Amino acid sequence: MKFQIMCIGRIKDAYFRDRIEECREQVRRMGSQLEIAEYPDQRIPDQLSGQAKERFLEKECARLMERIQTQDCVVALCVEGKEMTTAQHRQYVREAAQNGKQRIVYVIGGSLGLPEAIKKRADVKLSFSRMTFPHQMMRMVLCEEIVRIAG
Repeated sequence: MKFQIMCIGRIKDAYFRDRIEECREQVRRMGSQLEIAEYPDQRIPDQLSGQAKERFLEKECARLMERIQTQDCVVALCVEGKEMTTAQHRQYVREAAQNGKQRIVYVIGGSLGLPEAIKKRADVKLSFSRMTFPHQMMRMVLCEEIVRIAG
């Protein structure tokens, strides 16, 4: 199976970068692939609300949205998403593969989240917790989860 994480922003902390790279190697050894595509975050303007916020999110995530393919199984990480156990997540990925999906694409927005267009395109919205965590940490946690479901 091919897993891809498409995300806004870069990992700055060496600890997180190193652990994510270790996870990528573990997934490779299991016969799957984990790719990460990072897109630059935009400076958030002051006084952003309503439609202006949505336009900002659409602009920030435009390049990311362009790279989602029709045949991808898209998993949008967002706080309002469904919580799953690792076993449920693994089963979801297996069913996607049985239905002909060759790539599972996890989408992580910037600090303001994801635009509605990506949430609507997603096959599932996934939440790891109702709490808010730093993006670097969540990306590492997602990579650790992929190690557990890829095998």
